[in-house]
Amino acid sequence: MPKWKMIKVLIVDDNLLYIKNILNTTINKIDNIHITHIATNVKEALKIITNNCIDLIFLDLKLPDGSGLEIIKKIKYLNDIKKPNIIILSGDKELITSNFEQYNIINVIGKFEKDETIYNKISQSVNEINLFNLENNIKEKIISKLTKIGYNWKYRGTQYILETIMYIYQHNNMDLLDNIERNVYKYISYKHNKSINNIKTNIIKSTNSIKNHDNTVTNLTPKFVISNILVEIINNY
Repeated sequence: MPKWKMIKVLIVDDNLLYIKNILNTTINKIDNIHITHIATNVKEALKIITNNCIDLIFLDLKLPDGSGLEIIKKIKYLNDIKKPNIIILSGDKELITSNFEQYNIINVIGKFEKDETIYNKISQSVNEINLFNLENNIKEKIISKLTKIGYNWKYRGTQYILETIMYIYQHNNMDLLDNIERNVYKYISYKHNKSINNIKTNIIKSTNSIKNHDNTVTNLTPKFVISNILVEIINNY
């Protein structure tokens, strides 16, 4: 089982008694989340978010100096690296349901829900963040390995190889390599609105560029590269 990255949490709520309760009954029971900050109003929360790296926010919508929606809208304009996920602590579910994806909201918890329900919702959300972080980590390692082999990112085919490896990893099925054009390139061609032949040609071109610049490289094929990186990633993750 992978060792999950510690998730840094900000709680924004002016009800300190509720914060203490949710800490003791739910959050403290989940291994890889750490409460790094607590804010009781919009101004404090925005200052913390601006000056710190926060992965997850538990956010009340009703605050003394304004609405939690102000915080949600500010977060929308942060760059992706600094953009935290949000769990709403409120009964006003109808206010934000239609904007879940737009605003990085991953769950809504009613303040009067049972402890077990709250725990399950938080656990589900944390698991989603863990998987997202794991995939990002794996993607970074694949990029590093392709770069080390000699792949140049100015070639479109290098990006297609990265996507191919990620697709097979996500589906946990090495058999997809048996007919990679039908099983994987077809998906990538649809994603980029290109023909399968275009995807294949760009991948081959990117791989051949390594051979042309390094006479010591022989018998290097896209399938060989993809297969070897996948085996290493699967064995380690």
